[in-house]
Amino acid sequence: MFIAIEGTDASGKTSLCAEVVRQLRERGQVDTPHKGKPEVETRAWALNEYAISIESENFFDNNVVADRWHWGEVTYAPLKRPHTCVEDDYGLLGMPGWRWVEMFMASRGMAQFWLYQPLDVIQSRLRGRGDDFVSEEDLEVVIKLYEKAAGATHTLRSKLTPDPISYSEIPELAASVIAAAEAAADEVRHLAPFKEYIGSPRPAALLVGDNRNRKDVTILPFMPVNKNSGDYLMSALPETLWREVGIVNSDDVFGDRFVDLWNSLQNPTIIALGRKASARLKTSGVSDDDVIVVPHPQYVRRFHHHDRVEYGNAIERFIHIGADKEDKWILR
Repeated sequence: MFIAIEGTDASGKTSLCAEVVRQLRERGQVDTPHKGKPEVETRAWALNEYAISIESENFFDNNVVADRWHWGEVTYAPLKRPHTCVEDDYGLLGMPGWRWVEMFMASRGMAQFWLYQPLDVIQSRLRGRGDDFVSEEDLEVVIKLYEKAAGATHTLRSKLTPDPISYSEIPELAASVIAAAEAAADEVRHLAPFKEYIGSPRPAALLVGDNRNRKDVTILPFMPVNKNSGDYLMSALPETLWREVGIVNSDDVFGDRFVDLWNSLQNPTIIALGRKASARLKTSGVSDDDVIVVPHPQYVRRFHHHDRVEYGNAIERFIHIGADKEDKWILR
């Protein structure tokens, strides 16, 4: 299982992580990565750090407890690296990269927990121990940014609010974290053979691209960098939709394997992103009646760039209402 515990400075996160690790080590080996200052201030680095570097890991047999993961790009970057928040307030990841990492985490059953303490508690603790990274004044802003991050996640299992005075409940809290993480892992066991897939374990729709342009970098679809089609797609999906979908490339999962994936996802609506993807699906034996074909995001980006919101809304409409063959976003 993979557990990521997020929290402000002085929230007690390190103590909770230590107890979770202690309990898991009674079962076997535990990896304990810790995320800090970025080595290179690029989105490619951040995507590799939080997703690509672990894209082929087996979290069913291996236990990982991370003292923070990618939330720092929302909670600390606006304060400490404002130059990385030029386009939005999602740091190096940007909103498209944030969503992409969250969808990757959802497909791997990675469980996130937010350890929360009220502002006065963490200010008092910080005052007592001293800290040269954040000030007491910073913490009020940081808590608000944590609230933003919590509202933008796909895989947050719980907001943890232990007694700020007593540490006696930490062992029980750690045990509940482990149980929730085990449940998260169980929810994605059917996806273990399909590491090229990202998104919800039970999506309302499966978005299918054609080929993966960055084959030398990642096995994952639509990596959002350099204003490419992945960037466009991730930003086009409505806030009400992106957590409900899954994404795969038809050249990576085709034939019987695509059908196996589709069945394991319980046969969601299939949205083919472009004619090439549609053609590949036909060779997999998928009926035309099961596929809705829309333009590839690269085409929309190049020729209808300002229609991004309309494009995303159309995809949501086709999923939840149905496809009208006369709709301009349907490829016939």
